[in-house]
Amino acid sequence: MREEDIIKELSKLKKDENYRSLKSIDKKYINFSSNDYLGLNEDRELRIEFFEKYKNVDLMFSSSSSRLLSGTYPIIIKLEKILEKIYNKKALLFNSGYDANTCLIETLFSKNSLIISDRYNHSSIYAGIKASEAKLLRYRHLDYNHLEEILKKYSLEYDDILVISETIYSMDGDKADIKELVQLKNKYKFKLLIDEAHSFGVSGYGECYEADALDLVDYIVIPLGKAGASIGAYVLMDELSKEYLINKGRKFIYTTALPPINVAWNLFILEKIEKFDFRRERLIEISEYTRNLLSKYEIKTISTTNIISIVIGENQRVNRISENLQEKGYLIYPIKEPTVPKGTARLRVSLTALHTEEIIQKFVEELKYEIDNIL
Repeated sequence: MREEDIIKELSKLKKDENYRSLKSIDKKYINFSSNDYLGLNEDRELRIEFFEKYKNVDLMFSSSSSRLLSGTYPIIIKLEKILEKIYNKKALLFNSGYDANTCLIETLFSKNSLIISDRYNHSSIYAGIKASEAKLLRYRHLDYNHLEEILKKYSLEYDDILVISETIYSMDGDKADIKELVQLKNKYKFKLLIDEAHSFGVSGYGECYEADALDLVDYIVIPLGKAGASIGAYVLMDELSKEYLINKGRKFIYTTALPPINVAWNLFILEKIEKFDFRRERLIEISEYTRNLLSKYEIKTISTTNIISIVIGENQRVNRISENLQEKGYLIYPIKEPTVPKGTARLRVSLTALHTEEIIQKFVEELKYEIDNIL
């Protein structure tokens, strides 16, 4: 782009109150923007336990190579083998959820494929679809009747159909019905990709595991930057797909592998997932408490999980409410167009197992005041 075009576009973003900038968090806030749902990243004792376990292991801070050169070190193989045992699928570690989704879709699907995606799926999913050149159709968010209408119309035209859904949606805090998707898959014989970004950890090994649907979901993507308290992503699939990704997946082939110390931490958390039940139970309790309190204060949300979305409307109003809450010590950011549809700018309240009833009570009171007084 020409420099004058860039300046013009940035000016428009500022005018629309949709301009982004990087800000360092230089004071103590009550954090409602963290994806550390189980509080693992904040747990100092857990870190001490990790370093004690690996104190005699030389864990380097860089792999210094891609997986196909010298980046496939023993601990990454150990991690993938344990994943394969848990999920009964082949596993491949990627550096991020974004890379995992885009690489999987753009590599395994083509212009001869039909991809049917929930309208609210993540940007990485749509980036992969675009790169694949597959025909894209969107079904209304969590509307499985609409999905079936599309399948009835197109299932005879394509022999390579992929349906994509997330489990928990971070913009509305609602959940997909894995069993309903699996029933449609059995009926129409498509391939199914499920993204577990916001459910891994919160639902133990994930919604697909809990629904006993592992054998019926073709591809499971598990990003680790949320309740996983780390970085990277697991892709779970059949053996042939794994072999093809290793040979043709450009984001896998040409990326330096995750550092051994990160992989060791991923393995450490994976091996302890079943021991975090008390954190999961606490998260459910505080989420139910918050939703009930919002209802009492007549603040609407459609959320059913620990991610609570409160639609405000216009960018200017949600910006002012967010800024006022931050001045009062609450770290909460507005979610605006184009991340969400125009006119549905919102506050995304991200609850963790570390929040208390006292914190929530005070926050909801302040939130109610701002909503009522910022017009």
